[in-house]
Amino acid sequence: MSSPRILLHGSGAIGTIYVYLLLKAGYDVTAVCRSNYEAAKANGFLIDSDRYGKGIRIHPKVVCSPGEAAEAGQLDFLIVTTKALPDAETSKVIAPAVTEGKTTIVLIQNGVGIEDEYARMFPQNPILSCVVYLPTTQIRPGVIQMGTFESLELGTFPASAYSKSTEVREAADMFMDIMQKSGSQVKWYDDIQEKRWNKLLLNAPWNPICALTLSRDAAFLASDSSANKVIEDVMLEVVAVAQKLGYGKISPAAAGEQLKRAEGRVGTKGIEPSMLVDVLNGRRMEVDAILGSPVRVAKSVGIDVPRLELLYGLMKALDESMAYKQAGQSLGGDETRLERSKRGESVL
Repeated sequence: MSSPRILLHGSGAIGTIYVYLLLKAGYDVTAVCRSNYEAAKANGFLIDSDRYGKGIRIHPKVVCSPGEAAEAGQLDFLIVTTKALPDAETSKVIAPAVTEGKTTIVLIQNGVGIEDEYARMFPQNPILSCVVYLPTTQIRPGVIQMGTFESLELGTFPASAYSKSTEVREAADMFMDIMQKSGSQVKWYDDIQEKRWNKLLLNAPWNPICALTLSRDAAFLASDSSANKVIEDVMLEVVAVAQKLGYGKISPAAAGEQLKRAEGRVGTKGIEPSMLVDVLNGRRMEVDAILGSPVRVAKSVGIDVPRLELLYGLMKALDESMAYKQAGQSLGGDETRLERSKRGESVL
């Protein structure tokens, strides 16, 4: 069999690292770039990594849209590493590059419920869902700084698809082999949703709280003696929902271990969660995937999550501020009413 053709949609901080690993292993990979397209087209990507080395220069095939990549022929794998933003309608954006029943869609995105739009759009295609732990930042277009570790947790969507469909099983096994040969620290999970809820122990408290306070995790914990309990209480709401869903390993003890790791960073520069980075750069955030979907799931299973609801409401407002306010001005109700009206949403 010829080498699989791989398209990576969203060559930002995380996507570029996987482009590098796939290229290094000799795979045929093309990168879809957006804001960094001109820089990547002219100079490639420069990666400074504490794990893989400094001054790594790569020159992948670069396109500005999935449709452009599809002109060269059928794609075997389409990896999505863009943010899980509902307004982005990413499933529609990648559609020109998806061959029905053939192209395997691989989602490397945060949050829960992110697979649904792809399952609706591509019911005949295998869908793989991944949870990633990868400290990396694009400090300017085409220039990536990465930390010391990379971890990729992989499963099918839905979980039952692996055992029920030969096509899905073959696609999953092939992608697992591709990532292993590329040097990724990839692990297989029969139910990847448990790992998505496990990552929410980190994302649900730290992302919004750091964004709202403009503080890294260590700075927030050092700000007041009550800060630890604020984080812990949000974590325990995630635990309650996860256990109701049957994910018993997501426990108060597991939440406590995660909090201890953050407490160990007090006195250092700490970690800058993605929502904080987005706020500092005036970008939209994954509010719905990280907070909105968990809140809706909690309601559907009868679990009260007042802290998650509060953070969701605050972050929705902050996200709209990032989208619509003018520099140096607060956001007024007229801007949001106008934008909602344009989107066909009801306004008060």
